[in-house]
Amino acid sequence: MSESQTESAGGGGNGLLIGGVAALTLLAGAIPLGVAFIGGEEEESADCEGPNAGQALTVVEGNLPIVDGYTPAQVSVAAVIMQTAEAEGLGSAAQIIGLITAQQESTMGVNTQPTGAGDAGPFQQRTLDGWYGSLEQVNDVAYAARAFFKGVTAQSPGDYGSAGGGEGHGHLPGLVDIDGWEAMAPGDAAQAVQRSGHPGAYAAHVDAAQRLMTALSGVEVNVDSSATMCSAGGDVAATGDAKAAIERGRGLLGTPYEFGGGGAHGPDTGIDCSGFIQYMLPDAGLPRMSQQQFDALSGSPVEPSQIQPGDLIFYAKGRTGAVGSPNGISHVSMYSGNGKMIESTRYNGGTEPGVQEVDAQIEGSHGFVGVRRVPGLSTETTN
Repeated sequence: MSESQTESAGGGGNGLLIGGVAALTLLAGAIPLGVAFIGGEEEESADCEGPNAGQALTVVEGNLPIVDGYTPAQVSVAAVIMQTAEAEGLGSAAQIIGLITAQQESTMGVNTQPTGAGDAGPFQQRTLDGWYGSLEQVNDVAYAARAFFKGVTAQSPGDYGSAGGGEGHGHLPGLVDIDGWEAMAPGDAAQAVQRSGHPGAYAAHVDAAQRLMTALSGVEVNVDSSATMCSAGGDVAATGDAKAAIERGRGLLGTPYEFGGGGAHGPDTGIDCSGFIQYMLPDAGLPRMSQQQFDALSGSPVEPSQIQPGDLIFYAKGRTGAVGSPNGISHVSMYSGNGKMIESTRYNGGTEPGVQEVDAQIEGSHGFVGVRRVPGLSTETTN
């Protein structure tokens, strides 16, 4: 539970200090739960700062072990927490502290509904203005875990993290900000971050968390990190024209998808992907179709590792040509920062979900072709 919150959920287990469980590491010839990523480069995340950087981690459950007392979904949450600690260069002590915190706050991701205080996600982090992030962000296990381990730093007044006050624009402390956390008992370290009204509750989960770590250690667990969230500048928030475009698009969240519908003027009965891009960028002079937009921006390609808010992400998913072909572009979205993209889309020929903001699907994702920057669009970020 986040700073200044007063209640904790759940409980159980015996308070035993962890010993002899090593941090998860890369096994030769395998893709274990460790520092290796599929679809991204380990070096890419090493230069990024804070919970908004790194890889979007989604554990593929096919290789997850069965752990008594936990559902596959809960084991998946545990795996992402452990992977995030490893990716941030933290060891087994951080992993066990993250696990007992998520167990206490949300029963390892089971109880993630927001409370009246705006607390949500596996770590029950506040989503109010200036706190940890949006509801969608704190419900994302990788984002929430990075916020727990590294804290959240505001990049400009009013950003998430600004409730922390202090120097600059504010910082909500994470585990690494706690002096001497490595030498603390796990429950005490968790309490130092969460500041719960039930400070002794975390220690009750150490035994169960140790079982999870033992079960996951050395197991081949494929981690889908197809969304590369580090730009050259470690982007965290858009400014200028890009910010205006993204906010304009967010005003249509929930609008139905309509093939061929909408444009710069907005939705008709709904709006499709390229019409939605025209709506967000009404003065950019982009053509109507996604293939045409891709071709029109051929002079401004962007490496995925250099992506910035406002950049467009193009896909060929097989509807108009070969999957992944630059001549078969069938979908476009806009990178909105913090590892997210905003788009209008449909699934399985239906009309849902329409306009949504989701984890960015970039390298390694189905049909990904490339990223293009709109000339003249201000995409600088504040760091």
